[in-house]
Amino acid sequence: MPEWLSIVSFIIGLCGSILGIFGFTAYINERMKHKAAKRNQAEDAAEQELENMRQEQYLNSLRTVIKEENEPLLRDIAEIKQNLSLNTKGTVTILRNDMKKSLDFCKHQGFATASDKANWKELYNTYGELGGNHFKEYVDVWKKEMEELPLSKDKAKTKKKVLAE
Repeated sequence: MPEWLSIVSFIIGLCGSILGIFGFTAYINERMKHKAAKRNQAEDAAEQELENMRQEQYLNSLRTVIKEENEPLLRDIAEIKQNLSLNTKGTVTILRNDMKKSLDFCKHQGFATASDKANWKELYNTYGELGGNHFKEYVDVWKKEMEELPLSKDKAKTKKKVLAE
């Protein structure tokens, strides 16, 4: 083989070897980068999971503290609600009693003034708004009786005369 051909084939072989070494090195570098990226992702995921666990523990401990601190307030609120319920029941009873007394008084005198009727209507409305419907059939009859009472003493006398005739 001629010497120039040996030199050319040597140079071509040397270039191929150098290119092969560079290619293999580049491949190894990319492979290492890929593995490092996967490892970093796994580490980041583990750190994120750990941070989430810490955050959840912190929130749970805060919730526990808040619950413990709020227990007296919740007991007080429950007691206030119970007292308010009892107060409402008492108020409803008093309103019903006042409506009955007012109706009886007006029936006894034979008439009701406009202010008596207005006051009775307000008592009736408040009674209903507070949930007073235990004696609804009686109270509704009372309401009708109050509305049918004459407005003044003169009208009451006229009504008695008409009834007497």
